Amino acid sequence: MKYVLSLLLLSAVLACSDRPLTTPETRPVENPNAGNTAIYDVDADDPYEIGDGSFLDMRPGAAIADFNGLLRADRSSDDTGSRPVHQIVGRNDEELGYLYTEADDGEHIDYIVITSPDVVTEDGIRVGNSYAELVERLGEVEVQRGADSSLVYVSQGPLRYGLNLANNQYDPEQTDIDPTTAITQIEIH
Repeated sequence: MKYVLSLLLLSAVLACSDRPLTTPETRPVENPNAGNTAIYDVDADDPYEIGDGSFLDMRPGAAIADFNGLLRADRSSDDTGSRPVHQIVGRNDEELGYLYTEADDGEHIDYIVITSPDVVTEDGIRVGNSYAELVERLGEVEVQRGADSSLVYVSQGPLRYGLNLANNQYDPEQTDIDPTTAITQIEIH
């Protein structure tokens, strides 16, 4: 009888409480994404976000001069030679990526390349995620080989994702890509 009264008393106390019961699923977690390299939703702790075809208000076609405080002049070398680029510098002087200027004038942004995992898209995709995570998040994507290299890219909308994969086929297929292949860069065109 003593146990029954204790249970009734405990039930009455819990019923009068205005706080919801906490379970392992509802307990607040201080930093749920700490150490998580898998895709997760964008949250307020993400320092940089790609949104609406732009990054830090920079978008293809915009004047370089409008963003001098975010940029550092540099040069890039690849199979086609050397060309000027502008490194994108973050709040703590970290390199977030770079941008190319339009070849005909050098004063406007041609396209932006993100190389830092601190930058996330609206869909929660960042450098370091796998191809499988990208497809899980975006669904159907277009696979292509880069015009100037054998690197494989997948694209959807204004974003193109460079993969850590080389393929000399003209038209690589999605089935040619290992699901664990990492994203090495995100381009805004």
